[in-house]
Amino acid sequence: MEAVLGGVIEIRKKRGRPRSFDIDTALDRAVDVFWENGYEGADLDALTQAMGINRPSLYAAYGDKRALFFQAVERYYEKIAMLGLPDGSGEGRKEPSLRDVIVGFLYDHERPRGCLIACVLAAEANAHDDAKAVLRNLVDREQRRIETWASERIASDPGGAKARCYANLVIATLHSVGVKASAGFPRARIEAEIDDTVKVLEGLLTS
Repeated sequence: MEAVLGGVIEIRKKRGRPRSFDIDTALDRAVDVFWENGYEGADLDALTQAMGINRPSLYAAYGDKRALFFQAVERYYEKIAMLGLPDGSGEGRKEPSLRDVIVGFLYDHERPRGCLIACVLAAEANAHDDAKAVLRNLVDREQRRIETWASERIASDPGGAKARCYANLVIATLHSVGVKASAGFPRARIEAEIDDTVKVLEGLLTS
């Protein structure tokens, strides 16, 4: 029997004390397993061991492996892929530079693993319609968010062409350097490419 209290799943056993775990913390660990091993390489034993739960608890909280994967992708998108991207709200803090965001996206981990969306989800989307639909939804959301941010900062942009171009370049850059980092390209080369792209993007905002 399961109960959900404030994001914590409590598994009640017939005897003994109930076992509980935080569903978001366990999901973060699942993200790492899928990110490190891909969908096919992330077997249930590896997932349950990393998440600190057993298979019945996984099924009760998240559904099957496929459902867990899509929840992990969404978690990744919210916590990592969009981490630090300016949201335009201000909130009394200095927004990070785009360069810092992209470099942090690649290297604020034990080792660069590329992009879960571009490298793992996209591979699944090549063969499965459900993954293709999830990928399209995430890219559309990312596009709209960045485009909105850019449109608020471009002084003159009839029709929104510059904002769309800005968003397209940011998305393409994130995915491109993510793949290159995963492939083991030298960090200095990747950061030089980021610097060149950021100069172009800054020009779009000020032109």
